[in-house]
Amino acid sequence: MLMINRLLLIIFFICFFTDVKAQLEVVPLSDSGDSIETLESLIVEELFGCDIQVSNINYSGNENAIGNFNYTQNESICSGGFELDRGILMTTGLTDYAIGPNNDGDNSQSWGLEYIDDFLHDYLVQSDVISNSTDLYDASVLEFDIESSLLQSIDFEVVFGSEEYVEWMSPYYADGFCFFVSEIGEDVDPNFDMNPINIMETGDVFNVSNIVNSQFPFGCEITNKPISVWTIRPYSEMLNMPGMNECLYLDNQNGEFCNAIGYDGYTTPMLFSFTLVPEAKYHVKMVVFDGGGTSFDSGVFLKRSTVEESINIDFTWSEPDYNDIGATVAFSNISSFNFTGNCFWDFNNDGNVDSEEINPIYTFEEPGIHVVTLEFFNACTGLTTSISYEIIIDQISLADSTPSMISVFPNPTKDKLNLTVDISNMNYSVEFMDVSGRVLKNLSLMSSVIDVSNFKQGVYYISIKNDSGDSIYFDKVIVL
Repeated sequence: MLMINRLLLIIFFICFFTDVKAQLEVVPLSDSGDSIETLESLIVEELFGCDIQVSNINYSGNENAIGNFNYTQNESICSGGFELDRGILMTTGLTDYAIGPNNDGDNSQSWGLEYIDDFLHDYLVQSDVISNSTDLYDASVLEFDIESSLLQSIDFEVVFGSEEYVEWMSPYYADGFCFFVSEIGEDVDPNFDMNPINIMETGDVFNVSNIVNSQFPFGCEITNKPISVWTIRPYSEMLNMPGMNECLYLDNQNGEFCNAIGYDGYTTPMLFSFTLVPEAKYHVKMVVFDGGGTSFDSGVFLKRSTVEESINIDFTWSEPDYNDIGATVAFSNISSFNFTGNCFWDFNNDGNVDSEEINPIYTFEEPGIHVVTLEFFNACTGLTTSISYEIIIDQISLADSTPSMISVFPNPTKDKLNLTVDISNMNYSVEFMDVSGRVLKNLSLMSSVIDVSNFKQGVYYISIKNDSGDSIYFDKVIVL
């Protein structure tokens, strides 16, 4: 009985701690073989998507302070929730210390490295995040250049957490995070130039109204500031200090809100947007820093939320070249971006791909109205965009058949059409269509005269088919 109890106890502890660890899993950069290749994959897969080009990647900081994370919700240890399921994690210490349970005090790693960046320091001082005498330490800095051939708006979800909460909320010890964007090269995007802009200040959070409605029914005043422990903080009775941007803060002391997260406090998921203009080239600088000392870790979780692409997909075509084979048409892809082997053409509306060329040429062997579709599949987002047009092919004389002996007259006409066709030994059907291809009238040909007196004035198309369903005549008819 004692052995069974011990076994059950061991199983309990294995299950319990496995369950806890499984909530937030982190893989630091130090575990990768090629840090630049790994960072490029993270930038593409977790932040911007594969429709952008990334270059000039540079990381400054300890490789144990940055990595990727995956999170699975478990109500038993995280009743409050942590809504980001995966992404990039940047910290001032160890990525492992972002993992709960949060019951070991202020777990932190000090690297003891001063970070000198005059632009960042002046920006933080001017924004009242730190005092002028406060130095910066243990920064994780990820920089790279990006450009896009598409107009796309990318939404990011960001959660900032820290062990400085709630004892060390001060401009003398303010850890924080910035996401700077500047434009390099030609001035294409009117929203950016060579001067870096932090696009992730509290005034840029566009889901504030949802946060206010669910957690602060009486509203929440947002003061536009950079993200930091000092600028997103709760009211402190101990320090007799009012809160700032309090609706963005979640208290997690002793893991009471979410024991899967190791920080004593963190923000709600904040949504930010970044619009990339085609052919513009941007420099991005993401930096999480320790303000005033290296005693307490802070970290930021980032992931791409949504991507809205403006893809103008379109094509034109030449006049049909009628020949012994059929009617040959040249198609021109005039879409607003370059295809890279992801365009598919369907020339006969059967759902099958007839060509993957960018500008194909196709020969139609039957007269009539043909629906031609160009489809673009984005392998990055998994989304498909398509456009279709109806192309009218007039009567065709094929090389392997005798020329058509059918004629329709008079054309134009007011009330009737005469057909030179022998109806004694074969059944024929006739379709009348408007210019959009909509069938207006479908009848069996019982005589060589068709009454069109009830047709409105306009342009129509007539299609005559034999008893096998083959189109043997197709032409334009004008009713006066």
